[in-house]
Amino acid sequence: MFGNESVITTFDQFRTVLSTSIAHPVNGEVFPFEVPKPDLCQVVEQARHDPKTRIAKGEQGDRILLTLQEPDTDFRNFPLAKAVKTPIHLSLFDLSSMREKDGALAEVIQQVYLPLTQLWKSHGLRWQKVYPILFLSGPNCSTNYHWDPSSVLIVQLHGRKRFHSLKSPNYWCPNDVLEEKHQAMIKPTELSDDDILIYELEPGNAIWSPCKAPHWLDAYDETAFTLSIAFTNISTDANIPAEMQVL
Repeated sequence: MFGNESVITTFDQFRTVLSTSIAHPVNGEVFPFEVPKPDLCQVVEQARHDPKTRIAKGEQGDRILLTLQEPDTDFRNFPLAKAVKTPIHLSLFDLSSMREKDGALAEVIQQVYLPLTQLWKSHGLRWQKVYPILFLSGPNCSTNYHWDPSSVLIVQLHGRKRFHSLKSPNYWCPNDVLEEKHQAMIKPTELSDDDILIYELEPGNAIWSPCKAPHWLDAYDETAFTLSIAFTNISTDANIPAEMQVL
């Protein structure tokens, strides 16, 4: 659930926050879509058998390396009924097979991803490239403290996640820390509740997470997954050369 003061609903508001490092929920004219509800079993079955899918442990903790640990289970060969309830973390950066006619995310691609890129382009936003990613967290798993090399629109598709970000990201993560990448992706022990923004993500909700802004997401007691739409070098400056690739 979002506080009204933090939600971005217009493109004028969105342009104002685009150059900042603060995460914001979005809806209204910026995200006006009715999000389809993909089938959990179909998503898990297709994703776990895609050779490009990264399967990791997803262990909750204070650093991203815990999330990315190798699992100690043969997840690909579990019975499907067991697989959809297994604590695991899946990530797939190439959705080629899942966006085809019979793909588990075909409707989401056609009804959300592609129209969104056209909508944002029509309102003067520019980027080098944009591409969709699947992130799935099994029960009580986490995508721990980290930052992304691109700005990302996180669209909740199934289940619930709790999204955490920082009120003053530049204070906690100056440039010298950001350059260390995975080794530095450890939640500062000095963080208090007053330093953290928390948003509850339910199916159909969307969050804008800026490039290199630290954040982390926790699943609850059921499997949850998102379509995360990554924008490289997004800008409102029409004079900046941009390839505008939609992948």
